[in-house]
Amino acid sequence: MQFGDEEEVDHVEPPPVSATDIADGFRRLAGKSNSPPPIFHPLAYRGVVAEWPVEWRERWGRRANALEESGLSWRDAEAQAFVEVWTQIRREQPAESAIPDVTSSDPARN
Repeated sequence: MQFGDEEEVDHVEPPPVSATDIADGFRRLAGKSNSPPPIFHPLAYRGVVAEWPVEWRERWGRRANALEESGLSWRDAEAQAFVEVWTQIRREQPAESAIPDVTSSDPARN
């Protein structure tokens, strides 16, 4: 194989394509997708975590980090940590605060 000047190499131009052909090609490609678009659910637990005291949020964050390091995706790790910490918090709270005050909403007693 001999090396020559680049000017000596034949340059082949691609065939011209009209804008209509390009648009038709895009429509065909867009119509071929059988999979639904990805669904991204809002991370509802984050609004709850934001209202927690700092020590509870830190507990949640540490647990989420540990779960992620063990192989869970960050979303799964955060959700699992939320469930675990929420359960711990509910167990730690006194039983009295879990009983709703129904006397104020009872129309017969007002």
